[in-house]
Amino acid sequence: MKNQVLFLAIIAFISANVAAQQRQTHSRDSALIIQLENNWAKALITHNEPVFNKLLATGFIYTENEKMYSREDVIRSAMSVEDTIRDAYNKDMQVRIKDKTAIVTGWLFVNGKNTGGTFKRKYRFTDVWYNIKGAWQLIAAQDYLLP
Repeated sequence: MKNQVLFLAIIAFISANVAAQQRQTHSRDSALIIQLENNWAKALITHNEPVFNKLLATGFIYTENEKMYSREDVIRSAMSVEDTIRDAYNKDMQVRIKDKTAIVTGWLFVNGKNTGGTFKRKYRFTDVWYNIKGAWQLIAAQDYLLP
């Protein structure tokens, strides 16, 4: 009986430590993913192709409203000088992590100008990140551009 109690106490202690380590890892990963999301927004302003190449996994797919785009389509669009983006930032991001997958929801605000004049765009987004060999990369994203 004493051995069973001791065994159960050890199991409970180990379980609590493992859970605490997982929470700490998830907290670090959540902070990193939020930083990567913010890096994306900054790269929109500067047309920073290396950032997009690093963040987008091979096979990445993007959906905006009714249209779908490949990784190459997204990078080409981000490099276009058709839009001059003055400001891009995220708000209200929430990160949910399960194993090697993270889902981020939030708002992306993009302000700038193009040949049609100034614009203020507001996107509701869901991004899917996957930890590939220790690095988080986007594997899928869906944005809804508010009218």
